[in-house]
Amino acid sequence: MLQIKIITKLILGLMKQFKVLTIYFFLALFILSCSSSLQLPEYISALEAYDQGKYQTAITLIDNAIEKDKEESAFFVLRAKGNYKIGNKDLAMHDLNTSLELKKNFNALHLRGKLFLEKNELENAKEDFRSAYDLNSESADLLFDLGYLEFMNGENQLALEYYLNAAMLDSGNPKTYVNIGNLYAMMGNNKLAVDNYSRALVLDTTDGIAYYNRANEKMLLGDFKGAIEDYENSLLIDSTNINTLFILAEAKTKINNIDGALTSYNSIINLDSTLAKGYYLRGAAEIFLKEYDKACSDFKKAGDLGYFDAYEMIKKHCDPKKKTQKKKNKKK
Repeated sequence: MLQIKIITKLILGLMKQFKVLTIYFFLALFILSCSSSLQLPEYISALEAYDQGKYQTAITLIDNAIEKDKEESAFFVLRAKGNYKIGNKDLAMHDLNTSLELKKNFNALHLRGKLFLEKNELENAKEDFRSAYDLNSESADLLFDLGYLEFMNGENQLALEYYLNAAMLDSGNPKTYVNIGNLYAMMGNNKLAVDNYSRALVLDTTDGIAYYNRANEKMLLGDFKGAIEDYENSLLIDSTNINTLFILAEAKTKINNIDGALTSYNSIINLDSTLAKGYYLRGAAEIFLKEYDKACSDFKKAGDLGYFDAYEMIKKHCDPKKKTQKKKNKKK
């Protein structure tokens, strides 16, 4: 009897070990099957092509991988990313939906959220971004997009928090600092705005928007010379920005550099000869320089183009009697 009990115990023990081994065996098979799909040459080549910016090639290669395994969610994400890059956003959305039907995953949720955001479907974007955040709360790219989403929702303080967290995780993205600067500027904190635009420009010296925005904040702080330098740097990047030229002329006027302002107005008129404001302000600068004939000609042109304040300047400075008086005063 004792021997039977011992034998039964041994058999039960072996059965338990067999069950454990069976579980491990099937688990190993599952992991192997998942990893084997991601080791397909077509998928690896598609990843390489995508990283090299060869998006159409990546799509073709991943098509072949999908033919071999239609159950791998990562394949559909990669094809969606390729289609997104070349502007096929409807196809990208379809693949992201397919990927998420197969498996809830961070990359699909994040990219689908971006697509919703671009379509101004803010609630759908928020839902996907929040779900992606639950899966990975330390993605700087996701935090950047959450910041932009909350900015679009008018939640500037929350947007700022997301951007600041994104900058902590990735201090090498100049766009993050530009957006932080923009939010501080909107909140009236000019100094912190300038600081963040400066950080952006350390990372990217070709960012004309950062120069322009920093110049605006320097104007508000009374740093007109610093503002002029930034406006001029911005114009080195985009010399045809008429708005920048107008504000540059204003900044030069602030420090009594009227000749410099006149140069900016000349550039504006050369770029667009129909801008009445350009003629009007150039006329005002010419009055300051006592170039009355030129000023009156510009005021007349401004008036003809619909800038009616110019007629007041004509009455004030271009009346024949007053012009004669000015000439007499000049002789004295």
